Amino acid sequence: MSSSPSHIPRESVDVARSLKEATLHVFSSADDPVLSRRFAEGHKEVLRASGITNLTSFGEEWVGDPNTTLFLLTCQDDEVLLSGMRLQKRQTENALPLERAVGLDYPEVAEALDSYQHEGCGEFCALWSRRESAMAGIGMLPMACVGLGLMPRLDIRHGFAFMGVNMRPIQRELGFTLMESWGKDGEFAYPAPSIRSEVGHFSYPESIGEGALDVQALIRRAAEEPSHVHRIDGRFHRIDYRIQNHLA
Repeated sequence: MSSSPSHIPRESVDVARSLKEATLHVFSSADDPVLSRRFAEGHKEVLRASGITNLTSFGEEWVGDPNTTLFLLTCQDDEVLLSGMRLQKRQTENALPLERAVGLDYPEVAEALDSYQHEGCGEFCALWSRRESAMAGIGMLPMACVGLGLMPRLDIRHGFAFMGVNMRPIQRELGFTLMESWGKDGEFAYPAPSIRSEVGHFSYPESIGEGALDVQALIRRAAEEPSHVHRIDGRFHRIDYRIQNHLA
């Protein structure tokens, strides 16, 4: 979606221009099913606006799951949802969204995940961001870094992310390694035949050193200080990015 003011409703521009602080809530879906459903609706709304109406991550079977951690960025006393991300830990009885998306055509995906299961593995999925967030100049990178930093606390050593090939620069910046042996030369025709996606792998802590220096610092701070505040240079103001970790 474009972040040009001429293509954004006036109310969205007003939110972006007034944004001086935002709060990233980190919580288990089991602890707040109501807020989990608000997350789900925000995800669907953003993707529908982009013409995407059917993804395996659209399902709500994860709502109330203690092994699903949500990252939800809000502003205006939590009235406005800006962006979100899920980190789902793989369980024997629950396949990850990426498995359900491509597992039938590429059984090697589930076989490989089985080999990581004993060390703990999960998927970063359902990343979404409203136009107000893009307009204000808040990217997804800080949220992703918080998720990576919290992997040990969630008993997850191997994190996977299913992204479009256009996201390769971000995957590299975060320290992910592409799973080139999966799919067709590392690529999948998903979520539509004309779209190419691939899976990145982050192994904690080995992959931290593969990320950009500022990313490494954010990941380590999230691991050492689960709740903190750091400042972001936004488009209109410097923004206080508050991380509130509600995990027990």
